[in-house]
Amino acid sequence: MSQTAYLMSCEVECGEGSDGALEGMEYAHLIVAVYAASEEEAMTKFEESFDEEGYALVDADWLMAASEVEWADAEGEAEGADILARLATIPEEVVYGCLYEVSDEEEEMEEAA
Repeated sequence: MSQTAYLMSCEVECGEGSDGALEGMEYAHLIVAVYAASEEEAMTKFEESFDEEGYALVDADWLMAASEVEWADAEGEAEGADILARLATIPEEVVYGCLYEVSDEEEEMEEAA
């Protein structure tokens, strides 16, 4: 079976051992990417990676093949291209991309470590 790049926008609960951009956060909204043969396999890989990193999936906003994603703006499209470029360099891994910090007034993006 051929592998397809999948992206997922989701909310995770951060564990006490969280480090990098998620250090000290209780919850985070982020985009992750992985190569998989199906959406089901992609979800399984995402959940396994979250378990390894000490995160728990709270909610998946969307999960789809990267080729089907319609970005709202050029900035989002550039972030998507960045995560896919990094995924291409480590195709066996789940790649953590954009970290979205959600406030009451606006959403701000930061690059996750």
